[in-house]
Amino acid sequence: MQPIRVCLVGAGWTACNHFAGYAAIPEKAQVVACVARTEWSKERARQWTPTPKIFDSFEDALADGGFDAVDLCVPHHLHAPMILASLRAGKHVLVETPTCITLDECRQLRLAVREHPHLKAATAHVVRVWRTYQQAKRLVSEGVIGEVFHAFGDYAHKPDPAEYPSRDRWAYSLVYTGRLSISYHTVDLLRWMVGDVEEVYGDYNDDVKVAVLRFKNGALGEVMTSGSVVRPYTLAMTLHGRKGTIQCFFHENVLKGYLHTSAEWKPMELATQPLHGRGTPEWKDEMENFVDAIREDKSPVCPLTDGIATVETCLAIDAAMTMGTRVRVRQ
Repeated sequence: MQPIRVCLVGAGWTACNHFAGYAAIPEKAQVVACVARTEWSKERARQWTPTPKIFDSFEDALADGGFDAVDLCVPHHLHAPMILASLRAGKHVLVETPTCITLDECRQLRLAVREHPHLKAATAHVVRVWRTYQQAKRLVSEGVIGEVFHAFGDYAHKPDPAEYPSRDRWAYSLVYTGRLSISYHTVDLLRWMVGDVEEVYGDYNDDVKVAVLRFKNGALGEVMTSGSVVRPYTLAMTLHGRKGTIQCFFHENVLKGYLHTSAEWKPMELATQPLHGRGTPEWKDEMENFVDAIREDKSPVCPLTDGIATVETCLAIDAAMTMGTRVRVRQ
């Protein structure tokens, strides 16, 4: 089988990491096109090897059509219209998080996925390919810790503005991300482990946001996010089940996990994962998962419908924080 031909839309921090992921699997995929609007982004794309064909606009790229899949690394409000256009053009699509930003977009995308069942559509919730969490998911699915009755996750990070220039432009806008902001990654992680969420509540102040989740299976969950913390990056998780507990946290910039099946300190250690960032194996793992879904006609680790459900949950959390009441998740 020939490598999957990919069009990368964008050439910023995330797109460069995605390109590196594809470049690590040349026998399976090749970035043959890139949409870059500014001279700065075009110059960055010209430095990629092999150099892709560069387009000034997404519309021009779709009109050319010389590729099999679209990878969207663009501002959040562009996600839904570009996903819809890609599917209508017969292209597989991977979109960065969040999948979209409104309930109306969620409905449109759910319909589009049903209308194009032969195309692979996925959301790039990169945490799902972290090896520690992959193993934790297998343990939960195999029933090793029994029925999960409580889950906790956090996303605490004060990023360097130089590392994430979009932070001061659009990436942290309430319009585009809601009050939980980038902690939609944590919401998605808990949904992946425990299941769909039925009802939410939340509260916040200037330094921290906290959400309480009631899952459809009766389990309770907590999500905390803060950009005021004074500590290294963390995206940790704890799962309490009737037969065991899984704890995952960062230690010295490495994600570690432990499975406890008794009250004694005799844990099983889980696979480790390097700190999220440039040059880490997560990008190869994520791009390979998407490409393999196309090549082998199987489900990606985060189908677009799962990404949509996470958005619906986060929108309910935002509404709960705004109104100060419990809110049911709408699908």
